[in-house]
Amino acid sequence: MGKSGPWLQKPLHATFADIEPSSPNVSSERRPMNRNSSYDSIQDAAMNSDVSITSSIRSIQRHLSLFDLVNIGVGGTIGSGIFVLCGFIAHRYAGPAVSLCWVISGAAACLSGICYAELACRLPAAGSSYVYVYASMGELPAVLVAACLTLEYVVSGAAVARSWGDKMVRWMSEDLHVIENEEKNFFNPGFDFNPLAAMISAASVILLMNGVKESKSVTNFFTITKVLLVSFMALIGMILMKPEENLQPFLPPQYGWAGVFRGATSSFFGYIGFDELACMAHEAVDPQKNMPLSIVYTLGIVTVLYVAAALALTGMQPYEEISDVSGFPAAFHARGWDWAAQIAACGEVFTLPIVVLISIMAQPRLQYALAKDGLLPKIFAKVDRHGNLWWGTVIAGIAMVIIAAFIPFDNLNDMISAGILVAFAMTDASLILMRYDSPDDDEELCDRLVGWLNIASFAFSVSVTHFWDFAVGKFVTLVFAFKLFQCIFGLAFKCTPALTFGGKTRKSNTSEADMDMSNSGYFKTPCMPYIPAMGIFVNWYLIAQLELSGIGLLLIFLASVCIFYFLYGRKNSVGNNGGWELDNNDDASESATLSLPPLA
Repeated sequence: MGKSGPWLQKPLHATFADIEPSSPNVSSERRPMNRNSSYDSIQDAAMNSDVSITSSIRSIQRHLSLFDLVNIGVGGTIGSGIFVLCGFIAHRYAGPAVSLCWVISGAAACLSGICYAELACRLPAAGSSYVYVYASMGELPAVLVAACLTLEYVVSGAAVARSWGDKMVRWMSEDLHVIENEEKNFFNPGFDFNPLAAMISAASVILLMNGVKESKSVTNFFTITKVLLVSFMALIGMILMKPEENLQPFLPPQYGWAGVFRGATSSFFGYIGFDELACMAHEAVDPQKNMPLSIVYTLGIVTVLYVAAALALTGMQPYEEISDVSGFPAAFHARGWDWAAQIAACGEVFTLPIVVLISIMAQPRLQYALAKDGLLPKIFAKVDRHGNLWWGTVIAGIAMVIIAAFIPFDNLNDMISAGILVAFAMTDASLILMRYDSPDDDEELCDRLVGWLNIASFAFSVSVTHFWDFAVGKFVTLVFAFKLFQCIFGLAFKCTPALTFGGKTRKSNTSEADMDMSNSGYFKTPCMPYIPAMGIFVNWYLIAQLELSGIGLLLIFLASVCIFYFLYGRKNSVGNNGGWELDNNDDASESATLSLPPLA
């Protein structure tokens, strides 16, 4: 492929090797034929030492139906978005226009969700965005996007657990009157330590250690309960609405559109979860059909519930009085509907833990993908005799418990939103690279245009948000606005749609029938390249709404990940140690071993 080091792209035949053949839609041509290639020896060496190879190479089975996937998506998405963020954003950023925040962040999620839908059915392997970016951009970008996904899976799970712990303390003190909120006790010892958050995080990890098969029935039950609870709160809120009093002005002048976009960035935390479906593609039944449907259904259900709940909450109570910790229960109390407040408070405490479970559910599978590629220590790819990623779950779980116990929710929300927006932007870019070919006289044009599209989107957004009042800010904004249009024009009219998925530069010994873009068995993103290009721009624009200190913190985090990659990942990666080289024989179709063999 002509690239090495940080920009080494994982060949598609190696990516397809990670797709278990138990799905009827994964063709046999994608599976390995020759057992003697260099990939086999490199990966065996990477995985086989003091960690038992017999447990490391067991396959993960496909068992998640469309119903299961939608429940995972909805169950993992709905949670703090309604129970915490609706009141938080209304109180601090947007007033009654919080519903617009959800619409904007939902539009951004939909743009990226369409791209996820195609990539998830084309590459239904464990790892989600990490897999897509590795195949299209290279090793270092893949590690960066994996770090952003870790913010989503581990840190967001910790944030929800912390939110649950805070709500539990509030519920026990204000509604049940079993503890005094002002006094230090076991549940509120002070020093920003929340033992309840640690307990619910640990309980989720213990449940997940028994495997996803056991966890999915719990997930399905809690998801249905949660949808019924949110529907109940929205319906009662609509009944109690006073639109003339509480929804006027709809967009408070002290917040303006700047507040709406700032709120949209924070509200994006509420959409975290649907992309975890892509990480579960490795365990989905019939992923080519069910992955796109599950993503579309999840986003549709979640967006409708968020907007309805936001309108109900802000219509019930003046936004200045809305609690930024317990919005709906406090609003019901204020209107004298104490029984509804009790149901809402009890329901929040009862259903939020499932978000913690689903958040951490995807992280071991991401670590598994990284470890199989040599970018994390091999213990993260160890699978026990029941097919569970036991050690990966324990390690990620310990990190989540510590974060949940000691770091307040307010300090985590924006960082998580920014991280997942970066991952979404890179996923959108991956789809363009996999669907478009550069002209023969400039084979790097498509890659350059996608790179500049991301840079220009970020630079334009930061300058127009934070520096527009300065002359240099206006100049920079205009320069990068021109560059944006130049990139989109170049992609649309200078690059050509690829005939096969991956294009000319990413072809391998994979079945042409599976890769053919005319194959109607796969979902295809419409309006290419405009939808992923819009997704890239919107994601970077929402990131730019953060305070400059928050953007700086995100850049420091990504820089630290780069340091880890150069100190460990590059030296140990399978790809950079010749693991994906094809044998130099005439039969290229049988030239590479693509995966470790599952044991009987």
